[in-house]
Amino acid sequence: MSSITEADLHNRFPWSKPVVPCLTDKEKLEGYFTDPMPWNFDEPVLRLIEQMFTEIEAYFTKKNQPVEIAIYGMHELFGELQVEMYSPHPKVYRIVKKYQRLSRVLFSEEED
Repeated sequence: MSSITEADLHNRFPWSKPVVPCLTDKEKLEGYFTDPMPWNFDEPVLRLIEQMFTEIEAYFTKKNQPVEIAIYGMHELFGELQVEMYSPHPKVYRIVKKYQRLSRVLFSEEED
């Protein structure tokens, strides 16, 4: 199995690219920043993210709808994958929550 990168996932799932909010000049001067942080995940976590993206895309394909999700960032927090996102579809949140729970095992293995 070949290795996978964040760029590979964004190429395969273009909708997964982090959304960068537009800021006013005033907000920029006040110190707000919008540069998304690059992912720093090991291969198993990237594979889990790939599975999550595949399931999200399949949900919308089954409904014959475009993918409606905005991802603002992904990182590890307290041993769990955190996905900062918005979607008008509650099912997408349930999918993401499932993979957040699954990620706990992978992050605990990294600590060992």
